[in-house]
Amino acid sequence: MPVNGLMVTLSADPGPASHALESIAAHAGIECGERHERWLGVAVESRDDQEARELHAWLESLPGVEQVNVILVSLDEPSP
Repeated sequence: MPVNGLMVTLSADPGPASHALESIAAHAGIECGERHERWLGVAVESRDDQEARELHAWLESLPGVEQVNVILVSLDEPSP
């Protein structure tokens, strides 16, 4: 199960940033870290690579999100 650590850059405009933060926090597949000014670290656990990409695209599409950077990717390797 892939786990991605992402850095979300929120809008400088507090209104859209707040709405984006609410949407992100409400998503069951995303765990939020502490917000530091415009930056929010999140952990995303997904079933597979495709779902990870879909969650990343969803984050990027939110009004109030300016950018999403991948800072960590952890993949489980199948056991022999």
